[in-house]
Amino acid sequence: MDQDPEPPKSRLTKFFERVDNWIGPSRLQYKPACHDLKEMIVECVLESDCMKNNEGDFRFCLTEGINKECKAIRHDWYVCRKSQVDWNKHHFKDDPR
Repeated sequence: MDQDPEPPKSRLTKFFERVDNWIGPSRLQYKPACHDLKEMIVECVLESDCMKNNEGDFRFCLTEGINKECKAIRHDWYVCRKSQVDWNKHHFKDDPR
């Protein structure tokens, strides 16, 4: 009997797994910068009273209905992300080429 060929999705998955292993480390091993702060702000907002009262409107709770603890984490995350943009801007601006 004929054996069913492998579905295209699994072939693509295997292909890209090989490519990822060949190109470099996975995102799980080396997390992007500010990743921990991003996880903390998401967790803080999801556990806040605003999320429970406003039927899960994440954007509203992140911007307007945020409590003090979440606001401090959001500010730290903003500063972390801004420092990366500033570093890139200065790095390319100061490039002598």
